[in-house]
Amino acid sequence: MKSFYYLFFISVLLFSVQTEPSSYRLDPGHTYVGFDVERFLVGEVSGRFNDCSADIQMSGEDPSTLQVEATIQTNSLDSNNDIRDGHLKGEMWLHAEEHPTIHFRSTSVFQEGDQYMMKGDFTIKGITNQMEFPIEVLGPYKDPTQSTTLGLKAEFSIDRFDYGIQFNKTMDNGELFIGREVKIKIRALAIQS
Repeated sequence: MKSFYYLFFISVLLFSVQTEPSSYRLDPGHTYVGFDVERFLVGEVSGRFNDCSADIQMSGEDPSTLQVEATIQTNSLDSNNDIRDGHLKGEMWLHAEEHPTIHFRSTSVFQEGDQYMMKGDFTIKGITNQMEFPIEVLGPYKDPTQSTTLGLKAEFSIDRFDYGIQFNKTMDNGELFIGREVKIKIRALAIQS
């Protein structure tokens, strides 16, 4: 009987250890949060946000347990053009002075076919919308420095009008100067803390 209780205790202990989530922090030098927006129908404006942080948790190697809460500093926007950056951070676009951060909080991760989907709340300019997008989880792995690392990849699009970014000057043919669709690309490396 004692051996039964002993085995039960060990099983509970092992189960609790395996399901305890690990915490990860972003490695800013190996993280990219970028965007592309169509301009004049013949090209794209590309840029990135240079200041991002995130609280990331995952249990073991199970992507369905992944939780992400991320914050982007709006003023860190960089499109490689100071004048354009000033416009994009201004009141008509992101209004960085009044809305200094862009925020994302995941609510669930689930498998759909052969890929994982992340669902969460995305907030820009104080407007929150629920969104869903495919996410690729790489790792966790031990890197050459013996740190445990996790890679995250995601690409999705948003309609800027859904977030109150409604600058809509048109060209002679009636098309918008700047497209409504914003393509977002994320490549994140996180280190277990």
